[in-house]
Amino acid sequence: MLVSKIESGVVIDHIPSGKAFQVLKLLKLDPSARVLVAQNVESKRMGKKDLIKIEGSYLTSKEIDVIAFLAPNSTLNTIYEWEIKEKRQIILPEKIEGYFNCPNPLCPTNKEYTAPKTIFKLLKGSKIEQTILKCTYCDSLTYYGTIQQYLNSNNINIEGGGLVSQEKIEKIFLDALIKGGALRFPPSPDQPFILKSGRKSPYFVNLGTLTDGESLAKLKWAFASYIALLIERGDIPDFDYIFGPSYKGIGLAALACEGLKELYGMDKRYLYDRKEEKAYGDVSADQIIVGAGYYKPGERILVVDDTITTGATKIDTFNKLKILKDHKVVGLIIAVDRQEKMGDNIKIENKTATESIQEELGIPVYSIQNIKTIYNLIKDSLDPEMKKLWLEYYNRYGTIKLHKT
Repeated sequence: MLVSKIESGVVIDHIPSGKAFQVLKLLKLDPSARVLVAQNVESKRMGKKDLIKIEGSYLTSKEIDVIAFLAPNSTLNTIYEWEIKEKRQIILPEKIEGYFNCPNPLCPTNKEYTAPKTIFKLLKGSKIEQTILKCTYCDSLTYYGTIQQYLNSNNINIEGGGLVSQEKIEKIFLDALIKGGALRFPPSPDQPFILKSGRKSPYFVNLGTLTDGESLAKLKWAFASYIALLIERGDIPDFDYIFGPSYKGIGLAALACEGLKELYGMDKRYLYDRKEEKAYGDVSADQIIVGAGYYKPGERILVVDDTITTGATKIDTFNKLKILKDHKVVGLIIAVDRQEKMGDNIKIENKTATESIQEELGIPVYSIQNIKTIYNLIKDSLDPEMKKLWLEYYNRYGTIKLHKT
């Protein structure tokens, strides 16, 4: 009865009796999150247990590590699209970064401004109360009593706090597109937008119009949250760089890097390409790829961009990245998938750009939003002639079918 099915989210089960609200306090969830807390539930394994169910949210690996100090051997069920995608036992990690301060005032981690992130090795005993943290910088010890006091205080801040659901990311991003004017419509049905492919489009997505602070904040939040969610779900591996193709991809890459650090504690660098090769200054490092001076062979790259239509510009991007030689592109994330077949206004291929990139290059493609969702939201506000233009366009070029009503 208590653990009814949810579409997405997490269930933390087998929490020691009386600890549920301490765990919940630690997570600092969004006030709008739907949460169920059950205390002293009967358990065959434990006698009594607590349980927390959180709808529409996920936990990061860092949060799970800290929960282990309060609820070791509890169970985490991660649910996606009504199914349990992962079931794991929460156990103490071998080491933990951040969160706790070293008790030694002379430790280099306590120096202002230049302090490195604290890293503690865990010395485990047979009971959780015997756990000791050993600072890897100065060997100072922190005993469990001090750890528990800190966990119960309001001072702990889990860098890289909880992930939000994909549904919320899509909603916030769509709100930014519409309110910021990034979804553009032609002045009349007989004056459609002409794309690079020569196709006459009934709309145009232009993230370049999102230049106000509110829109940029939403973009940063949406891209960073979506990337963190993909990593946590195991859809893409961790990476070293975010590459933004010039010009619109540059701002997206920079915002994503800032958002990942600010919201999820992930410190990444970004790269972008020049339209023309640099012929002055330090040309050896970033003659074509800006930021390549930091690149090391074998590092991983995530590509972000605004839209994908025929995929031609994305192929150019991947070819340009070959300058870096020994590298791996772990994925392509786009703001909006136009859901069209490859080709131009005359030649129409069977495959979509997404399918081609995934099948031929082995690079997974993900989109925060897609045009079918957007159309279903705005179709009732379109006049009959403009709606007709949408339907004809997707009947000819689309991989999805749009409906009049």
